[in-house]
Amino acid sequence: MRCNCEQNLRLELRTVMYRRNVMIRHVPVLVCDHCLTYELIPSMKSDLKKYVDAFSKQPGKISLSLTDYHELADLIYEVLAEGEYSEGILMSKLEYEIGERINLLLDLYKMAEKMQDEDWVRDIRERLSQLSVSLPEMSVMHADA
Repeated sequence: MRCNCEQNLRLELRTVMYRRNVMIRHVPVLVCDHCLTYELIPSMKSDLKKYVDAFSKQPGKISLSLTDYHELADLIYEVLAEGEYSEGILMSKLEYEIGERINLLLDLYKMAEKMQDEDWVRDIRERLSQLSVSLPEMSVMHADA
């Protein structure tokens, strides 16, 4: 993807603070090194808002990692932890890993249905949803890289 200044955006993980009491680590953002702006990955905005709303109601300071609650954030974290990649290779690696995770979750979904574990089925559906909405976005980022 490109920034408004026409430079390529770089994917990285950041920490987001909300109202001084909620700290969310490992939030994937797209960063422009040229004009020093950053933005959330568009498909993650609604999910991040949901987590902020849920945790901001708790008393005291809260610190959490988005990787514990969001499948795409977890995958991005895992891929970035493996090493340094050029932007094109990073996007290809992410697309591959998303596909592999979807296949794993589909296998787990079948098992959860056989076991008639509705909570597990619901959790897997949510995780699959988080990944499936990101696929078109990853393709756009990859095409621009």
